[in-house]
Amino acid sequence: MKKITPLLVLMLLASCNTVKTYYQVYKTQSQTVKSEGNTIAFEDANCKINYNLWAESGNAGFTFYNKTTEVIYLQLDQSFYVINDRAYDYYQNRIFINTDHLATKTSNTVGFSQLGWLSLASYSTNTLSSNKTSGVEIIEAKVVAIPPKTSKTISEFQINQTLFRDCDLLRFPTSRQTSTKSFTEQASPIRFYNTITYTKGDKTNKVNNDFYVSEITNIGSKEAFSQERNTFCNQKGGGIQNVFKTAAPDKFYVTYTKTQLDTWKY
Repeated sequence: MKKITPLLVLMLLASCNTVKTYYQVYKTQSQTVKSEGNTIAFEDANCKINYNLWAESGNAGFTFYNKTTEVIYLQLDQSFYVINDRAYDYYQNRIFINTDHLATKTSNTVGFSQLGWLSLASYSTNTLSSNKTSGVEIIEAKVVAIPPKTSKTISEFQINQTLFRDCDLLRFPTSRQTSTKSFTEQASPIRFYNTITYTKGDKTNKVNNDFYVSEITNIGSKEAFSQERNTFCNQKGGGIQNVFKTAAPDKFYVTYTKTQLDTWKY
């Protein structure tokens, strides 16, 4: 009878705790936003609104460019992010505080994360102690002024943080395999849009930029990435970087993992 040594036990535990990384990639389509190189964009006579959804959980934010020779005023109190028929306010009457030399703790209550970049899962900060404190209190503006020929970025909300599961979608595709499910606009599990209101002169304009998830793909990390040499001005350097093969401005992704204990097929 073979003896079970501590080293063998550790090796068995390590094999049971092997973790593999997978990515669920969401492709979107839109009737109002069109592909333009590294971005997708909406454009009218006054403005150009650029999107790049590619990020963990998706970035629903936008960059608003003023094409005119007058100041355009973005009305945040009349602008909304809507996902699956649930609306969220861009203007939330918040107060931002920049502080220096401050020891803090956090708790899961309603508040803010950092100036200008908010998510649905926000938090509040409670002061514990401070040797030296200096701060500036900034009240959130209802209206954002955008000077002529300039742009400002509004980024508040993520699109989706939850893994989508379906009986037609393999949860853990094998090596060199992907699993994809397509959707019509009516059957899509995620539909979202930005309602953006702005004024130029005495005229108010309202823009709706709509999206829906048209395709979801599960893929392993080895199949998701390729290795490429660093390049600048057509000159290749010595460094190697991992590049997501299917990254695009109309896509986003959710990362998930598999251990030896995961036995779900879908």
